[in-house]
Amino acid sequence: MSTRHLPASDGVDLALHRLRAYRDKRPAILLVHGAFTNHRAWLHGPQGGCAHFLGAQGFDIWLADLRHHGESAREPRPLAWTFEDWILRDVPTFVARVHEETDGAPLFWMGHSAGGAAGLCWLSRVAAAAPLAGIVTLGTPGPRRLGPVRWSLAATTIGLSRLLGRFPSRALGFGSEDEAAGILAEWMRWNVRGEWTGSDGFDYFTALGAVHTPYLAVAGGSDRVFAPAAACRQVVDRVGAERKKLTIETGLTHSGLVLSPRARDTCWLGVATWIKEILG
Repeated sequence: MSTRHLPASDGVDLALHRLRAYRDKRPAILLVHGAFTNHRAWLHGPQGGCAHFLGAQGFDIWLADLRHHGESAREPRPLAWTFEDWILRDVPTFVARVHEETDGAPLFWMGHSAGGAAGLCWLSRVAAAAPLAGIVTLGTPGPRRLGPVRWSLAATTIGLSRLLGRFPSRALGFGSEDEAAGILAEWMRWNVRGEWTGSDGFDYFTALGAVHTPYLAVAGGSDRVFAPAAACRQVVDRVGAERKKLTIETGLTHSGLVLSPRARDTCWLGVATWIKEILG
């Protein structure tokens, strides 16, 4: 695997990894992690995880480290970055570089949880000019208005993040990396308020109606907390693409969509099959 470092539009150093270099213009998949983890999640498990599985299916595999994750730069000070920095700065930087190095081969975005939302939100900004052949999200929920118990948990998460300047994901067993406070707080606020609204007032969720890029959403059938199937369906219903689909993977949890060995023959195979169908 090779790694390159590239500057986002604000100068932040981002790490982008390529599983293997190819001379042919085979279709590329850009794998993008969610909160609390990094690109290594796609390499976890027997036989190299999801990244190697998709590579064996004939795709050119790229893995991103969003800012404050993996080998990308860490936040210079608490609350310096927000979720919109992922959307407006990191996403276009990664997409442009993969297109450049693959000479414009068909490119698919595949994101887990918030990593899927970042790709979708960026697409809603660029709409018809979107340079993607398709987008896949694993466990990406829509902005739900939560009940009092879950709202209180969300508020506690936001408060703790701001107090510590980070969310202690590792200590709490949520993942391999602590999350930047501003990034997590904005993502949580968007969801508990029932809307994805940018700092300039742009309504990302409503704007998904202008997204016509083919879309596959995958929900974990055993995910009752982070992205239940009903919450994933919210996103599918909103996206304006004619070619869109929701699949529910029985027995897989939120993290299991990426990490479980059981996902090989269900979730990952389904993704590969769908991409091949889109490519014709």
